[in-house]
Amino acid sequence: MKNMTFRQQIRAGIVLLLVCFVLATILKKGFLHNIGWILNGLLFVIRPVCPETWKWRYGNDEKRMERDFRIAGCVVIVLGLITRFGV
Repeated sequence: MKNMTFRQQIRAGIVLLLVCFVLATILKKGFLHNIGWILNGLLFVIRPVCPETWKWRYGNDEKRMERDFRIAGCVVIVLGLITRFGV
């Protein structure tokens, strides 16, 4: 399987969020918003990617970059778990 770039992963996450938001609106189920955010966070926990323009900030330290993006994914998951969205 080909690895996704940061841009492709962000686009996939946006599409995933939009699908969940539309489903939540159509079905009148607010928890689908939360599922969208949780799945979006899981994208970065499972496959952390960094934009090419940011690699210089990490000094090409892949482990540190992956750790930081996994932490960001976990933050998105936690926000999806604790935030209540209404439809």
